[in-house]
Amino acid sequence: MTGKRRRKRTRIRVLIGILIMLSIVVGHFAGRVAYEYNHSLSLLNRESGVDLSDVDVNETNLVSENKIINILLVGADKRKAWKEAGRSDSVMIATMDLKHKQLKLTSLMRDMYVKIPGHGENRFNAAYSFGGVSLLYQTIAENFGIKLDGYVVVDFAAFKEVINTIGGVEIELTDAEYQYLVKAYANKDDSAKYVKPGLNLMNGNQALAYTRIRQDAKADFGRTQRQRNVLQSIFTKVKGMSIGELKDLMNKILPSIVTDLTNDEITSYLLSVVMMGTTKFEQMRIPVDNSFQDAKIRGMAVLVLDFQKNQEALRNFIFEDANIDKNTEKSE
Repeated sequence: MTGKRRRKRTRIRVLIGILIMLSIVVGHFAGRVAYEYNHSLSLLNRESGVDLSDVDVNETNLVSENKIINILLVGADKRKAWKEAGRSDSVMIATMDLKHKQLKLTSLMRDMYVKIPGHGENRFNAAYSFGGVSLLYQTIAENFGIKLDGYVVVDFAAFKEVINTIGGVEIELTDAEYQYLVKAYANKDDSAKYVKPGLNLMNGNQALAYTRIRQDAKADFGRTQRQRNVLQSIFTKVKGMSIGELKDLMNKILPSIVTDLTNDEITSYLLSVVMMGTTKFEQMRIPVDNSFQDAKIRGMAVLVLDFQKNQEALRNFIFEDANIDKNTEKSE
């Protein structure tokens, strides 16, 4: 019996020793990952940005819910021919719905005719050009009554870098889209023309050209759908990357990204997305069908909206049956 007890105690000691060694190894690995991750986040550009919490908006008129996070995404054209803020070539709201465990993506079309605080009525994308993220948020708040929890601005160079670093994105090209790309880039030494109808593995240059197509039957409506297609493809690819690959991606693109999100917020949001387990975005576009009219105002081709219909559609899509904080309904 004594020998059996000794052997049992020996096995227990060995097991404890193995567990201690595993704890040390895992702890070291986790610590190293945390260090590398925080180092990468330190590369984010926050000096040239603003904090949305400091933007002057009447929050009592804005809809929000503490389990639903709305992040403003801006794809900006910062070419020298434009003002310092650049143009907002694409504006979306990315939603993390922690209540329903869903990810959502809403495109806001740039030709909407809206009120821009301090600047009268104009196309929606003029807001970013006039006053950057602050005025863009004020414009969204004024016209759609949605509270935003942060923003991310990415320029086209960073957009292409993301796609090249992850090894390209898979995009299905229609024949009309293919014909446009070949024609538009026929006389240029540009990889965007080397595509085919059907499924393509696109590099950054090709994907950017694809997102900017608007000379088809769907015009800007098709363009916003293509932008969402590319973001969905990027998200699917990134979710399958290793820690080392993610670190390499972050180190390359984060210096080109402007945001007001803190490291803790980014970490929390990323963990929430991982825990959801979903790889699909629910998608929407504003204006919704049958809620606008095409018009020409001051020489501009614009979309004149039924704001009540679009506010309701946006709120229903983002918040669904959540217990939203809506102290005061948005006034027209």
